[in-house]
Amino acid sequence: MTVVRRRLRRQSLKDFKDFLGALYSQRRFSLEKLRHLQQLQDRRQVMCAFLLLAIGFLAITTAVLVKVFQPYDLIFKWKLVMADNGEIFNLWAQPPVDLYIKIYLFNITNAEAFLAGREKLQVEQVGPYVYKELMTHENITFNDNNTMSTTPSHPLVWQEHLSEGHKEDDEVIMLNIAMLAISHLTANHNYFFVRLPLQGLFASTKSEPIVRMTAKEFMFGFPSALATLGNTFLPNWISFEKVGLIDRMYDFSTDFETFHTGVPNPAISGLYDTYRGEKTLPQWEGDHCSNIEYASDGTKFKSFIQPNDTVKFFRKSMCRPINLYRSGEERTFGSLKGYNYVFEDNAFDNGAINEANKCFCRRGDCQPVGLIDVTDCYYGFPISLSFPHFMNGDVGLVENVTGMEPDPAKHSTAFVIQPESGLPLSLSVKVQINMHFKDLHNYQQVSQFSHLTAPMLWFEIMMPKLPDSLDTRFNFYLNLLPLVNPLGFWGALLLGVCLLGYAITRATLHMSSFTHQATISDGKYARANLLQNLTGSGANIGGGNQVYNPCELKLMDDMPAGKKHVIIRDHNADDAVYQERRQSAYALELEPALSDADSSDEGNESDTVTLSRNSTTSSSCIEVDDDICIACFDDHDLDVADAVSQDNTEPKQQLGVSLASSGFASTTPSTNSSSSSSSSSSHVNKDSEKRSSSWTPYTHPEQFGGTGITKHV
Repeated sequence: MTVVRRRLRRQSLKDFKDFLGALYSQRRFSLEKLRHLQQLQDRRQVMCAFLLLAIGFLAITTAVLVKVFQPYDLIFKWKLVMADNGEIFNLWAQPPVDLYIKIYLFNITNAEAFLAGREKLQVEQVGPYVYKELMTHENITFNDNNTMSTTPSHPLVWQEHLSEGHKEDDEVIMLNIAMLAISHLTANHNYFFVRLPLQGLFASTKSEPIVRMTAKEFMFGFPSALATLGNTFLPNWISFEKVGLIDRMYDFSTDFETFHTGVPNPAISGLYDTYRGEKTLPQWEGDHCSNIEYASDGTKFKSFIQPNDTVKFFRKSMCRPINLYRSGEERTFGSLKGYNYVFEDNAFDNGAINEANKCFCRRGDCQPVGLIDVTDCYYGFPISLSFPHFMNGDVGLVENVTGMEPDPAKHSTAFVIQPESGLPLSLSVKVQINMHFKDLHNYQQVSQFSHLTAPMLWFEIMMPKLPDSLDTRFNFYLNLLPLVNPLGFWGALLLGVCLLGYAITRATLHMSSFTHQATISDGKYARANLLQNLTGSGANIGGGNQVYNPCELKLMDDMPAGKKHVIIRDHNADDAVYQERRQSAYALELEPALSDADSSDEGNESDTVTLSRNSTTSSSCIEVDDDICIACFDDHDLDVADAVSQDNTEPKQQLGVSLASSGFASTTPSTNSSSSSSSSSSHVNKDSEKRSSSWTPYTHPEQFGGTGITKHV
């Protein structure tokens, strides 16, 4: 019976040993897999930190580049340059704006009384007559000197709904421009060869200095025998058969102009380079009066205008360039903001106040203040320009004509210009066309006009506002796109600093955690070895072996005998020394570094494995992880188990080893065998418990009266 029981026990222990070996092999595989995953995770963290650092440096570099090169300025300047089919070029070539000309006629109300010399000339303002101006630049050619040549076109389209009830066929009484012009030009010529034939011509054609006609005829030409004869006999002087002020003012058939493309200076794109092949106007002397280079035709003004800069404007109908100055506070039109620009003070003073304006005195003959002689621009007709109703002009101009009511609120010119782009947000150019006469007493029919400046009409070229499409487009360019610079700089800078800080912090924490884990691992094993020595077992272990280092897995059977882990047990009662070798197929691998580095030792239950020996012959060993005990015994113990099972009171030294997930702790052996026998029921079967004299497993020696040192690392 004893033999059978012994064989069953041996078979059970062998099976248990095989189970533990398989369990440990599986654990080893799991640990290697965890180790591999940990390495991959570490590699990913390193790569992630490197990428964050690279992106951070790139973001900071981008912020520096944004600060240095100002990308918005580069983009905007590039946009301003005129290039074939470019956005700004197309807008300049065919401006999609609502440009109008409002015309007010001075209808003469006392023609008979005036010609008889009884009254001063009396006029009343009639209008407006509104036309839409379809301004375009045609036949555009790009030149090698960064300019483009073009032929301007300004056809007019009648706008009855804006004319406030006025119609083109309204009858008005106006000056006979042809007759009065011929009289003025020949008043001092020879009587027999010039004046006498002309008087006969006036009589034969029944020409009168004041005639009745429709509003359209006066503006765009009415049939005149004098104009027909002039065109027949003097084609180089009068190339037209009808005389109309607006018709002549908008005659661009012989004009050709050259504009700057904006290379290399984008600020001057769309500004005049030459007019009719020249940078100066032939009728004036000196750059102040004649130079039209860098002037605007009203489509686009100079870009990047500073507060004290002047802006130059030129239009054929004005026959001269004129400077504009900033006036007043910033104004808002739609979603864009701009400043008022007005004509320079004393623009029409002819040098009376501003000495530089003396060059506007034609052939040394200066007009009264408020007038400018533009005879050379209107086919030799005695035409002069002024502000509407002779505003800011000489007092005599107003006193000689009844019906003049100058009002700065109604008759002032203003341009609203967006200074960065030079884009006109609104414009209102108001100019009056007059006929001025010298002494005409040599012609009796027109003698009442001597030394008179007679108003004929005034016009307003106006653009109330930008169309919604242009307003939206330039709102993006001028209000939203400029945010690229500050947002790009601060956004890239903050992103770079944050990424660098995060990457450095993450790398530092990772290195600190790795170092902390290594320190904990080394410290745990050092303390385990120290505790083993303190219990006195270290000196008796074969070869002075310490607790195994982390991640070491050795086959003990393949090691030399001198290096095998030997456990010595002393029996104090009979002074016998028992030495037994621990014959285990594997050494228990302790890997505290794989435990959770963030968890503390408080709260971890110490897992204790106890070894109890009773014989000195060949030994058998049972190894269990965690809460399963390890019991060592030999064949002799099994043979004499019954003999010593009842009254085995001899003290035995028992070695207890505490195994925790973070390391070993050694305990001093217990001498209370009866207590040890009674506490082993949680780790062995009941049959083994009854035979506690051969081997006595236990978990915690202090439960059996022993003194134990259990260290949780």
